[in-house]
Amino acid sequence: MVKSIIATALMATIATTVNSAELVHIFNSPSFSGIGYSSHVLTLQQLETQAKDKNKAAADALKAKQESDALNTPQAKFKANLESRIYSQLAKQITDSLFGVNGVPVCTANNAGNCGEMEVAGNFITWKVSGTNIVVRIENVLDPRQFTEMIVPSGTFGFGG
Repeated sequence: MVKSIIATALMATIATTVNSAELVHIFNSPSFSGIGYSSHVLTLQQLETQAKDKNKAAADALKAKQESDALNTPQAKFKANLESRIYSQLAKQITDSLFGVNGVPVCTANNAGNCGEMEVAGNFITWKVSGTNIVVRIENVLDPRQFTEMIVPSGTFGFGG
């Protein structure tokens, strides 16, 4: 009986029809097939550009945060406050020298040369009265050709009383 089952199964497999067709492989990637290649390349370029922009934005944000953190330290705040007070005091001293405390100038056009001068943070500052003008000159110590000169008519500072 086992022999007859095996023989029947063998006959069934031999009698089955076999169909075949030519194997055709189609590439799905536009890189190989060429179909839709330009949009494929454009998409890749856009992805690369977006990634670069994202990385640059992250780096810029990190740099800005580090700079902000450096300015917010107690030492940086103290330094900025001290510099502000020094420059304010300097401006007051120059103003007092040019205009005087009670409106009578300590420095006049009759004084020889500059009324005052000082060096601050790599800059040489001079001030004087020239005729009816007040002249304040700030020049770079390393390169005197780099300077700022303010000429202000001294008569414009009078207050009506």
